[in-house]
Amino acid sequence: MSTYILSPSDTTSDMPQRTFDIPHLDVRQPFEWLRQGWDDLRAAPVVSLIYGLVVAALAFLFAYLTAAVDRFYLVPFLFSGFLIIAPFLSVGLMAMAKRRDEHQRPHTISVTRILVGNAPSLTMMGLFLLLVFINWIMLSNLMFGGIFQEVLPTYQQVRPLPVMFLESLPFLAVFGGIAIILAAIVFRMTALSLPMLLDQKIDAFNATFASWRAVGENWRTMSVWALLIAALVSIATATFFLGLIVVIPWLGYASWHAYRDSLIPRAPSPTGGDTAQA
Repeated sequence: MSTYILSPSDTTSDMPQRTFDIPHLDVRQPFEWLRQGWDDLRAAPVVSLIYGLVVAALAFLFAYLTAAVDRFYLVPFLFSGFLIIAPFLSVGLMAMAKRRDEHQRPHTISVTRILVGNAPSLTMMGLFLLLVFINWIMLSNLMFGGIFQEVLPTYQQVRPLPVMFLESLPFLAVFGGIAIILAAIVFRMTALSLPMLLDQKIDAFNATFASWRAVGENWRTMSVWALLIAALVSIATATFFLGLIVVIPWLGYASWHAYRDSLIPRAPSPTGGDTAQA
């Protein structure tokens, strides 16, 4: 087990320095997070599914508008790009899981209070993910046009990603390589930082550093977790986004439990140090 010391970025703040334990996680732990997330979903099925329905409707609307303005060829890339912004769309669910973790009912007012409590840092993280998403779509467009010489293909010319991969191995190598590298970086930065911003009143940079460190300490377990997320979101989007109604709340709740098991805060001791939390 290692530790991570988190200090407030504002030197005038009266918030004390905090220490987090980073335990060594078993590679099977992500399946336990999914189980806990499913229990949370079953505990509040109506609110959870409504939340997922809203996200699925937004994703479908985005894809529909993209096709409506003759940019349907971008829709396949939206599937991979959705993995980038999906975690931020789940912050409300993480707040609900936090309330249940504290053995309190997740009322709308209490959940809103959690979200507003660290709104500037959450907003900064959301803008970062939005910029990454936009640039990913632009980069995908450039790669597609450069390799297939189809800057604005028609609806009939659009092929699924697997078909395009088989048609051009360079496209597979370039697109796949960049996608994997970008996804790994974004995942390591945000996997634990988003729930941490809900749990601790800290800045986005400190939360990102903590997530980077904790994910790196348990890279095998977190690799399994990332693959599970990618698989579930891919299956959900392949069902014309209908699967997102269930997958988004499920993964949102599970992400909270992933954070709670990966970064364990120490309770302050009477002498001013930190002691391991029971």
